[in-house]
Amino acid sequence: MKKLWVLQTNKQEFLNDCKKFQAYGVWKPNFKELQEMREGELVLLRLGHSGNEYSYLGPFIISSSPKFWVKDISSRIGVWSKIRKTYDDYPKWINKFSWCIFLDPSDEYIDSLRSLNLKQKIPACKQISEPLCSQILKNLVQDEYLPSSKSSGYRTMRGVWVRSRGEYMIDNWFAEHGIVTYYERPVYIGSVKLVPDWYIPKLNIYVEFLGLKGDKVYDNQWQKKKEIYKENKIKFITLDEHDLVDLDTSIPEKLPELKKIGILK
Repeated sequence: MKKLWVLQTNKQEFLNDCKKFQAYGVWKPNFKELQEMREGELVLLRLGHSGNEYSYLGPFIISSSPKFWVKDISSRIGVWSKIRKTYDDYPKWINKFSWCIFLDPSDEYIDSLRSLNLKQKIPACKQISEPLCSQILKNLVQDEYLPSSKSSGYRTMRGVWVRSRGEYMIDNWFAEHGIVTYYERPVYIGSVKLVPDWYIPKLNIYVEFLGLKGDKVYDNQWQKKKEIYKENKIKFITLDEHDLVDLDTSIPEKLPELKKIGILK
């Protein structure tokens, strides 16, 4: 019978290290039911953020095999290992949370955060068995925009559904010029979830289309989003309705990096 565990953190940095080093650390493995974990069982890592919402990473498979960064283990309790020595590159939290389980990506693993499309509350640090285990794994969904009906959105030339005519024009411009972008892929900054219009991985820049500029509620929301970008020194540009008149001019002007790296002449 398949068994699943949900382990939680409220810090994006902790989750990033768990993902990078394929381990999850605790102060003591006798918290709640954690000592009942067994090799080969499944784990989802959960990030808590604003509004009592969560995003999930995984599933991983519990392993007792040490990872590359582990130099010495002082003691073990079941699948938990107390790390005594590490090599140069290791999780930032290891000094505080030195008891670790090691994690291997499962066949169902997806390398991005996902939402859980279930109304039922899912406990952390407790054993979850069938049928709930399969229901959880089946209802993990990508945080990507899909309109409820084709009549309410625009499908771009690369097959992405967008919300407006302006976004349709911009997304097609990126596609026509061979620029790889992610549309509305969520980013987590601390405990805040932001949904940029586009992310250009080659440039590490976010692009926002201010299609409703002038609307009071929309402008207030954008102001908060902009402040988060600036406070965290995240690179971004904005486009609005005026830029749609000549995207061949406006986008290269706002993204001169496209010429510097040879994407545009």
